Amino acid sequence: MAASSHEFTVLHAPSFVKFSKSAPHLQSSSVPDLISSIYGLSPSKSFRWSGLQVPSLFRRPKANVLVTILGMDGKILNLQHSKDAFQFNLDKDIPVIDTQRVVNNIESEFGDKTPLIVDLSADRTVVDLRSHHPELFHSVPATLTKMSEVLSEGSSLTNSYNLGSLNITQDKDMLLLAELQLIQEILDVVSLNKHLVTDSSPDFYSLSISGFQAVVDHYGEQSEQARDALKLLTEFLNKMTETFRRLYSDSVVVEVITLPGSSVNIGRKSRSLMAEADNLGETFAQRTNLAPEYDENYSVFFNIILWMMIVLALATYAICYSMWHMDPGRDSIIYRMTSQRMKKE
Repeated sequence: MAASSHEFTVLHAPSFVKFSKSAPHLQSSSVPDLISSIYGLSPSKSFRWSGLQVPSLFRRPKANVLVTILGMDGKILNLQHSKDAFQFNLDKDIPVIDTQRVVNNIESEFGDKTPLIVDLSADRTVVDLRSHHPELFHSVPATLTKMSEVLSEGSSLTNSYNLGSLNITQDKDMLLLAELQLIQEILDVVSLNKHLVTDSSPDFYSLSISGFQAVVDHYGEQSEQARDALKLLTEFLNKMTETFRRLYSDSVVVEVITLPGSSVNIGRKSRSLMAEADNLGETFAQRTNLAPEYDENYSVFFNIILWMMIVLALATYAICYSMWHMDPGRDSIIYRMTSQRMKKE
């Protein structure tokens, strides 16, 4: 399946998540609602799109992976796909796609189970990685300088893929290679902690790749480096999809959004690895400022008190009403016993 600029491509979806090939264009503002619907969660009331059929109430995908690639001005990604893959045109109606809405929906429904949420982006110097399990990613480099050291090792993707004309010593090439290496590092960590994959809470990955745009801007769209970067990106995404499918036993939806340079961005509230480390001791309730939980007998006591008050109020009203309309000469035994009787001779 070929993906060009302004496209929303579903690389893989389980058999119980069905899309319609004849669906209209997808608005960029509807992407968070679409992902929430795939999870079986309630989207916003304004969400209207016929491309996703009604999801199963009994089966939900365990994970959703959203990959956003910037700099795809007319470029084509030849992505492998299953028979359930689909592609839709993406209309830009907002400047930022807010994936935080998806995170909020998952947290509100499964927050007490601590779902695995990974939100990745990188700039020229620092990698931002947000997760509910930051302790898992302590070994992941938090800066591109440290990532360059990882790329120099024998186990990095530089030895697993043909880089062609790309060079890790060049800053523009380095950003793309570092982003792909970081995604690979995340996959390796999750693979070693399979208890997070087999639990009952859904997982969400939002992965942003901006390094391709840096390569195109620096070398040009028709350059050899841009062609090699596109080839590397295509091969990496195909292998990444297969890894996620194997990791989640096919119960995962993998989507790719391709956007031209300086187009719609993916917005979220990201925090660096170092910032997340300061909050390791915080509970979910403390981080989200939730109200304390009620006792399990709260509903029982509440109903007892409520209905007792209602019964007493109705009884009091009935008694007062009957006394107000009482006929003293007929109904009251007090008046009958104390009334004077005339003697007859």
